[in-house]
Amino acid sequence: MRNDFLAGARAPVLAELAAARLLVAFDYDGVLAPLVTAPDGRTMRPRTARLLGELARRYPVAVVSGRAFRDLSRLAPGRDLLRVGNHGFELGRAVAVPRAVLAQVAGWEREIGRRLAGFPGWHVEHKRSTLSIHFGMGEDWRRVGRAVGAAARHLRGARLLPGKKVLNVIPASFPTKGDAILSILARRRLDVALFLGDDRTDEDVFRIGAPRVVGVRVGAGRTEARWRLRSQDEVDEVLERLRVLRPLKRPLLKGAP
Repeated sequence: MRNDFLAGARAPVLAELAAARLLVAFDYDGVLAPLVTAPDGRTMRPRTARLLGELARRYPVAVVSGRAFRDLSRLAPGRDLLRVGNHGFELGRAVAVPRAVLAQVAGWEREIGRRLAGFPGWHVEHKRSTLSIHFGMGEDWRRVGRAVGAAARHLRGARLLPGKKVLNVIPASFPTKGDAILSILARRRLDVALFLGDDRTDEDVFRIGAPRVVGVRVGAGRTEARWRLRSQDEVDEVLERLRVLRPLKRPLLKGAP
């Protein structure tokens, strides 16, 4: 296993980060909350939600997700959190989607429906500015995933981001999660981001690397992140250690960057 983050943090890794002008950032599904296939998502466990709230009173904290901003606001409430939706497109607030993008995404949905007509085991989550095509509902999800991928490759102007039993379809002109993290660092004049993510949509952040990003991959799989946690259960321990390392002070990050 690539460098275990909690083992490495017994050296000064976390202490050095806590002493810097640090942004603490997370993907949502599979990191702050258990990964589920339902489009509505799952709320955080009570301990995770409590620790995240305490962390946001000590550090700038961002939740960067593929979910739409309005859904992320429901799943990760709190006035001290910065929420970034739709893979970086909605940076701290809901964003009106240009009509051209709405038409483009609606066209993609029709094209996917046409190419996969009669093929069972998938459904589209339409987020207005992006699509998420889910295919984890049955035992043959790998076969369904291959069919979804083959159909999506015909979509013009799309960037395809595979996730865990989901394929995200995003306008190629849209920013990435990595762009969002760099924007927050610049606007808030912060030194470094500690980012915890769990799937391929988070690799855009991990690839930035030192000195701007310390990446932590949650769970198994190939990654550009230097560090790893074995499972989502260990995220709470990271939150707890960061909480202890910085005395309580007034919130550092609210609303839009």
